[in-house]
This record gives sequence, structure tokens and C-alpha cells, in this order.
Amino acid sequence: MKDGDFIRLDFDVYVKETDQLIDTTHEEVAKEHEVHSEGAQYKPIPIIIGVGHVVKGLDKDLLDAKVGKEREIEVPPEDAFGPRDPKLVEVMPMNKIISLPEFRKGDRYPQEGMELRINNRIGVISRIFAGRVRVDFNKRYAGRTVVYKYTVKELIKDRDEKIRAVFESSYGGSDEFSFKFISDDEVEILLPDMVKLDSNWMMAKFKLVSDLRAHMGIKSLRLVEEYVKKEEEGEEEHVHTEDCDHDHDGEGDQDAPEDEKKEEDDNETVVSSNLRESVRSEKPKAAKKKAAPKKEKKE
Repeated sequence: MKDGDFIRLDFDVYVKETDQLIDTTHEEVAKEHEVHSEGAQYKPIPIIIGVGHVVKGLDKDLLDAKVGKEREIEVPPEDAFGPRDPKLVEVMPMNKIISLPEFRKGDRYPQEGMELRINNRIGVISRIFAGRVRVDFNKRYAGRTVVYKYTVKELIKDRDEKIRAVFESSYGGSDEFSFKFISDDEVEILLPDMVKLDSNWMMAKFKLVSDLRAHMGIKSLRLVEEYVKKEEEGEEEHVHTEDCDHDHDGEGDQDAPEDEKKEEDDNETVVSSNLRESVRSEKPKAAKKKAAPKKEKKE
């Protein structure tokens, strides 16, 4: 393997000291360690070697890996999740914690081990005291040696499959995206409806564009949003036939008896007359001119 290769990777990763499962691509392993998530997808993940998609120690070891051969390595803290920094552990008042958005509804309460976002920093509740909460802003497994058991399942060489791998690694899915190459270094991507209102898409978009430019030689990308008006149900055009039981284009008016037409005309005349009378009655009356005062005759 070499830097820049696109691969699909199967792995299990544990904390060495406790044998705690950190992450896995195998559903049966997740169930065995009681960390199975119902909505998660357990399958080999696409990565690009040497660009930081995985921890530094694993990235280095992948250069010696071969497709289909299982490997096991220990990665020290400095090449895994970093050393632990005591300065990143803070004690906060409980009132500040329960004012966070995730607790405002009142259906959740802070618990040890819970992950929080505070002022754009990710922290984990490590201890709860009376009226106080200790939050650790170190990475969850900082300071720990980790063990990787992994297998490179596939070396991706096809150009289209590489693009789909970038979609998947950047956003988590690729089936909904469609694309076409305009030229060797220009591609047009039709975005699915689900990204249009997704707040996470903005960050994923920058990673997508960056990876395609840096690792596939794409110079120009067009991200296209398409909005198509959907026809409402019941708006199908009606085809008139001899069996229709309703009037077509006023045909019923032509067959109406003369007496009915005359009655309608008389009614229209009465309505028009009443309308004119109503309009007249609503016109403001002209103000009467005051009579000029009579001049007194001088005797």
C-alpha cells in the first residue's frame, strides 16, 4: 500500500488496559460487547491512506498491509488519541450544565460518561458532585494505548468507485448521489434532496470538495441542487366521452328551456336594478348651501 490509495477497511479497536471495545465494523462484535447500535451500519469503511482518516499509528502500519491479510498492532497514545492534558478537565456548576439545549426539555439529566458540546468543545462528564459537574475536554481515549485488529478488504482502483468512496467517507452515504464527468478533471454532482436541509452538509461539503481535488485531480466541481415540482394527486386531465354524466363547456345551458332562461334574465335585471338603487342610496348627499344673511334696510 502507499499514501493516497483508496481502500475499504474492516477493524476492531480496543483499549489495551481494559479490553474495552472502542469501535468496530462487525455487527456480531458490537453485540458481543453490548455496544450494538440499531441504526448503525456495520461494514468495511472507505478511507484514503495517509490523509488522517484514521489515527496516525494505523495510517503508518497500513503501508505494510496487504489485501485480505489480517494484522494486529498496538498504538501508543501519542500515535492514537494523543496524551492526556489535566488542564482540559474543568469543574462546572450544575446550573450551567442543565441549561444546555439537550437538557432544556426536562426529559434528560446529566450522567457520568455522557458526551456534551459546550462552547463548541466536545467534553465527557467524568464525575458528578453535589451541585457540580466535572467535564473532561480531552479526547475520550486520550492517554490510552489502543489495539487494532484490521484487514484491508479492497484496494479501490475504479474512478467512479473512488468518487463514491469519497461521498461515503465525507457524508456517510453514496447511493443517493449521482454524478457525471464533463472531462477528465471536471465533474458534475447532483445533490440528493436529503442534504438540502441538513445542517451537517455544509461541513461535509468542504471535506468532499477537498478530497476530490487533492486525491483525484479534480479541478472543477459543480454541485447541483435540483427542485422539481411534483404533480398533486387528482390533477389528471379529464377525457370527455359520451358516457360522462356532467355538462361539457356549457352544453347544458344550450339545452335549458326558454322559460328558465327568461326567469334567469329577469332575476339578473332585478339584481342589477337593486344594485343601482343601493349605490345611489350610498352616495353622500350634497351639502345645502347656507342662505346668505339678509341685509338690513337703512331707514
